[in-house]
Amino acid sequence: MRARLDLQRRRPSIAATSVVFMLLGGLVGGSRAYAQSAVAEGLFNDGNKLMAEGKLVQACDAFEASNGVEPRAGTLIRLGECREQNQQLASAWSAYKDALTRVKDPRKRELATAKAKALEARLSYLTVSVSDASRVEGMTLTRNGKPFEPTLWNRALPVDGGEYLIAGHAPGHEDWQTTAHVPVEGGKVSIEVPKLMELSKRTSPPATPPATPPVIGHSDHEAVWSRGMFTTRRKVSLGVAGASVIGVAAGGVLGAIAKGKQNDAFKLCPDLATPCTQADQSNAFLKSAHSRAFAANVAFGIGTAAAIGAAVLWFTGAPDAENSRRVSVVPSVMPGETGAIVLGRF
Repeated sequence: MRARLDLQRRRPSIAATSVVFMLLGGLVGGSRAYAQSAVAEGLFNDGNKLMAEGKLVQACDAFEASNGVEPRAGTLIRLGECREQNQQLASAWSAYKDALTRVKDPRKRELATAKAKALEARLSYLTVSVSDASRVEGMTLTRNGKPFEPTLWNRALPVDGGEYLIAGHAPGHEDWQTTAHVPVEGGKVSIEVPKLMELSKRTSPPATPPATPPVIGHSDHEAVWSRGMFTTRRKVSLGVAGASVIGVAAGGVLGAIAKGKQNDAFKLCPDLATPCTQADQSNAFLKSAHSRAFAANVAFGIGTAAAIGAAVLWFTGAPDAENSRRVSVVPSVMPGETGAIVLGRF
């Protein structure tokens, strides 16, 4: 009997505790909702103030923030009006449409419906067309840096006026992008996405012919001679041969002049042992003859050296020997002798 009485005494205390917790929960939830409404209301009032001051961008941001804290039809209508004044017709139309999903007041419903309907005829549209031929595996599109989902491709979407950067990306393909200019109202702009260029076709280096193997046998002679008998060294040898001809010709001319000067000197003073009245002039002729003779020897020496060098370059410049031999021909002219020094590796 005592146990039952104790149990009955405990039951009221449990019930009272539950009631206390319920009251506390209601107070906490109510205070949170009240604080949320206060923040939303404060932002809404800031939006109205900024809008009255003509600061439309800041005002629209305030209305949008207020709606984010506590979505309300009245806030969305006000946001739509702000966007409309800021020439963002598509954003304004969207705000009026969102208001219709929350509105309960008939007057606000009528206002939002009328404003949305009035804007529909003024909207601008942007279509991003992607044909089946342009689609490649893994291709993605972005619009102003944000993902543009395939479900939105090939659709005329209402957008605010301005510039839109459309970019395409795909693995193994070159990136593509273009800018669409959309008027504030009444515009219908379409962008065609081309097929993205494969990177392998754009960046692959051109094929290079295989290196010519060294000539090591008779079977390769035909391939070597197909490159032509006039190798670089043989072309040089032809130039050196031309210089040789010029040197020899110059030497002959100078030698003839020297011989003529010597004859003139001997005509004036035939006998060197007999005094001559024209000795000075005769000596001048002899001096000139010696000078021409020396010049003739130098020219002959250079011509001879060039001839030897040309011959060496020609024979060592054959297609099968050009890379294996190095020859240098240096003219040598010293008092009393001329010639050439041939240096090389054979």
